[in-house]
Amino acid sequence: MNRKKILIIAGGTAGHVFPALELAKEYIYKGENIIFVTDIRMYDLVLKKMFNFKNSVKVYSFTGRGFRKSKYLYNFKSVILLSFCLLQSLFLLLFNLPKITFGFGGFITVPPIIISKIFNVPIVLHEGNKVLGRANKFLLKKTTKLTFFFNNIDGIPKRKKYISVGMPLRKEIEELNNTKYKITSEESLKILITGGSLGAEVMAINIAKALSNLPKEKRGDIKVIQQVRKENINLVKNYYSIAKIDFNTSIFIEDLAGCLSWCHVVICRCGAGTLSENLISGRPSIMIPLKSSVDNHQLKNALYIENIGAGWIIKEEELSDSSLLVKRLEKLLFDRNKLIKASNLARKHAKPGAAKRLVDLGDSLFMKNRKKNV
Repeated sequence: MNRKKILIIAGGTAGHVFPALELAKEYIYKGENIIFVTDIRMYDLVLKKMFNFKNSVKVYSFTGRGFRKSKYLYNFKSVILLSFCLLQSLFLLLFNLPKITFGFGGFITVPPIIISKIFNVPIVLHEGNKVLGRANKFLLKKTTKLTFFFNNIDGIPKRKKYISVGMPLRKEIEELNNTKYKITSEESLKILITGGSLGAEVMAINIAKALSNLPKEKRGDIKVIQQVRKENINLVKNYYSIAKIDFNTSIFIEDLAGCLSWCHVVICRCGAGTLSENLISGRPSIMIPLKSSVDNHQLKNALYIENIGAGWIIKEEELSDSSLLVKRLEKLLFDRNKLIKASNLARKHAKPGAAKRLVDLGDSLFMKNRKKNV
């Protein structure tokens, strides 16, 4: 069978799907056709993001989900769904045998990659976090190459099949890597606050409350753009209005590149996608790891950023101590020299061009596989 397409699989969260979409675009710019497999949670998002490329990409929603500890009935149903997904994957690859398969995480990747292995398709897994995700850990022995965002991943040995490539990001965000970070004593400090789907409420409200309790002269010296859930937006607006802080709130930040370019510092959760955007744009991070993240990966991501000097951690339990939080934020936000140093270190450790590196790797693996099978 003539292999003409690229198979890309990502599901579960936007953190898995967004870098996969950027890889798909990179291949489309080269004239390739894409098969994109995701799950029902991400299907509409992928369709929306790929609408302008609909002639070059076919999007499938497969059944499948992960497992939960001690949830026997839930896990039994998960086995049934993943078994059905195995059949979906078999039929997909029988009629669309790809050049190469890329997996970006989520349990939806497991069945198509198992079938890809059976059909001798080269397999590349990408891991965004500092700790290997459960699906990628399960698939590790089946992969041709494991690629990752950080310089290394905790808990796995160094091998030739493991490569640090960075994180595929939108072009408009990558372009910020070429812009100069400037902050003068005369201008207001510009703060971008982004949330996450999990734990966003406690972070948004407590950070807004703490900024509103800064000393009066400091409140007049800041401007804030904050992403906030719909149910919390009025409360957050009320805090800033009473404190007379210059602010703008939004349920969803459409122009993230513009906001990153505008701001001097980002207060955020610690998903790999968010942290990679901060590094590329040279924005210092004040990071609040989600305590309940799987395998505590958000803390491990944040520790890497803190260790290279590109940001600072505020633990989730510190959010409930209002006076302590105000002091921490005041100390971190208003040392301009420290912010400039963190910005320089962020850029130093950024890795622009990850999507192209993945394309080049995929092409190389396909050619090696073809020669081996001639």
